Amino acid sequence: MTVTAGVPDLVASSTAALAAEQWRVAGALSAVSSRGAWRARLSPDARWQLVRVGHFPAYAAELDWTPREIAGHLRDSARVFTERIRRLCAEDEPRVADFVTDSPERVADYRATPPDVLLDQLRTAQAELLQAVAGVGVGELSRRGVHEVDGPFTLADVLRFLPDHQRDHAEQLRALLPRR
Repeated sequence: MTVTAGVPDLVASSTAALAAEQWRVAGALSAVSSRGAWRARLSPDARWQLVRVGHFPAYAAELDWTPREIAGHLRDSARVFTERIRRLCAEDEPRVADFVTDSPERVADYRATPPDVLLDQLRTAQAELLQAVAGVGVGELSRRGVHEVDGPFTLADVLRFLPDHQRDHAEQLRALLPRR
C-alpha cells in the first residue's frame, strides 16, 4: 500500500476536530444543565434552519429531540463508532449493523436515564471514542467494512464523519439553549 502525502494528517486532523466538537457539545450540555433546559424543544425557525445542514436532511427526526435525548444519542453513537473502529482495525471487512438512531426503545432509554448519569456515561463514551480515533494507524485508514444498509465504507470515512456529526449536534444543542 502506498501512503500519499496528507493521509497521515487525517488521523491528527480528525482527532483534533473531534476533540473540539466534543468540547462544544460538553459546553452546551453544561449550559443546558445549569439552565434546567433538559426538555427544551427547537423553535420552528431553528428547526427549519437545521434541517438543511449536515446529516439532518437524512435524519430530520433527530431535530425533534430534547437535549437529554441528544446526550443519549451522542453517548450511544460514541459507543457504536468506538466499536466500529475497533472492529475495522481487528477484522477483515467486518459487517456492521445499522445504528437506528430513533428506535423507540433507544429513545425511551434516553428519557429514563437521569441527566447526571447520562452526562457521566457520555463523558466516558466520548473519551473512549477520542482515544480510538487517536489510536488509528496510518496503515489502517483503508481498512474496509460493510454496513448492512449503506454498503462498503473505510476507516478513513468514519474518521471524516465523526467531527461533522458532533458539530451537527453541537449546533442543535446551541439552538435549544434558552436565550439570555
